[in-house]
Amino acid sequence: MNDLKSRSAIGGRSRLVTAALLILALALPCAAQQSATVFLKNGGQAQGSVRYLAASRSFEVKTDRGITQTLRAADVERVAVAQPPAGLQQALAAVNSGNYQAAIQPLSQIVSAYTMLGPDVVAGQALALAYLRTNRTKDALKFCEDLLKNNPDSLKSGAFASVYSEVLLAEGRIASLRTVLRTMVETGSREVAAVAQVRRGDLEMQEKKPREALLDGYLRTILLFQDVTFIQPEALYKAIKAHEALNEVQYAERWRKRLLGSFGTSEFAAKIK
Repeated sequence: MNDLKSRSAIGGRSRLVTAALLILALALPCAAQQSATVFLKNGGQAQGSVRYLAASRSFEVKTDRGITQTLRAADVERVAVAQPPAGLQQALAAVNSGNYQAAIQPLSQIVSAYTMLGPDVVAGQALALAYLRTNRTKDALKFCEDLLKNNPDSLKSGAFASVYSEVLLAEGRIASLRTVLRTMVETGSREVAAVAQVRRGDLEMQEKKPREALLDGYLRTILLFQDVTFIQPEALYKAIKAHEALNEVQYAERWRKRLLGSFGTSEFAAKIK
């Protein structure tokens, strides 16, 4: 009886979270014009209502005085919105807790409303992950490619690079994945390069080469990219699986202890508890 009550309470909370996210999604602005500051590479800046014009690859800025100016995207260093999108944190929390379906609609609207303004990449990474974890890999791939088309700099985000490369692997786009990994290693940040090592390991594991997966991917990430903490749980989990495939129980246990001890709340730790 108590177990039934517990499940009922959990189900009720899940429905409340879903309903709240749907309400927030409906409240999100439809227009892609947001209050923001555009910082230029020459040190200048422009503040006002900002939107990105994809056709001309430029930003339109309307100041409080009613003056409109157009800035080339190539001249822009970054854009900082005045306020984070309504519902973004709730949607991210839903994804982090595994409530993927509830997060899809609000995240989709945020990506659309904040194209090239910064939050589109954060929301986009979470949306792609939500699609991926609900087995909608084709939707995830289309979304990632659309986001990259509108915002090529998305691949500079380690979190987005991680999801995109995982989607390519899931969809069997191996040639595309190898090209992306090469770009990630050659031009990406340490975060992006660390992700690339893990995906290289995934490719080796797919070809049933656990030893190569460890040496060329997972162990390289664990040992050389310890400062890139967000990718460590995945690298540790996959190293455990590779060692187990080689019957190297002692090494697998070593990484198991690190995963549970340092990243015990991660989704990958949950898989071995």
